Amino acid sequence: MTQSRPIAMVGVDKDLIDLIQELPDWELAGVFDSHPAADALGIPHLGGDDAWAEVHVARPDLGIVIAIDPTGLKSKLVIHYGRDALRTVIALDGYVARSATLGPGCIVQRGARVLPAAVLGHSVKLNVGATVHHDGRIGDCVTLAPGCTILGTVTLEDRVYVGAGAIILPKVTVGKGATIGAGAVVAADVPEGMTVVGVPARPLERRRKREPMS
Repeated sequence: MTQSRPIAMVGVDKDLIDLIQELPDWELAGVFDSHPAADALGIPHLGGDDAWAEVHVARPDLGIVIAIDPTGLKSKLVIHYGRDALRTVIALDGYVARSATLGPGCIVQRGARVLPAAVLGHSVKLNVGATVHHDGRIGDCVTLAPGCTILGTVTLEDRVYVGAGAIILPKVTVGKGATIGAGAVVAADVPEGMTVVGVPARPLERRRKREPMS
């Protein structure tokens, strides 16, 4: 019988806690979070991010999974904790095709699917029911919210966030740091840093601040 390996979570994600506790390969040792009173379902609080150096010296075998969704912050936390500490967590009913490639620190939640020849970078989070279809190219620190669908030959560059239930149609490229709103249907390339919403997806218009009446 394979001995379970210790892992700690960065940020509190109750769905991920429940998932890791189900997996025989992992022993959830604790949570790093800046809020000591955060409800982690009884999992020990190990301190904030600044506690990692001391904990890592005491427990060099302790792996890390970054649970938070904001992609820019996730990228900074990867640097802080180190890529060598990242561990990949895959649900028992998650599916990863044999020809797919996952970088370190990925999360494949319940019902999520990574289909043939897809390539995922490090620290990619597929939340419940998210799907990456064939030949997808998913960059580092991307977050896919529940139920979103990335169709064939789509490219998501680093730090993209895709909202719940969004659909990205085949051969679309989404630039670095872009955000796809929940429920959007994306049929055209999205430039770096842009937020798009709606069906079909269009750039989010920012309301101008109303001038005070004289």
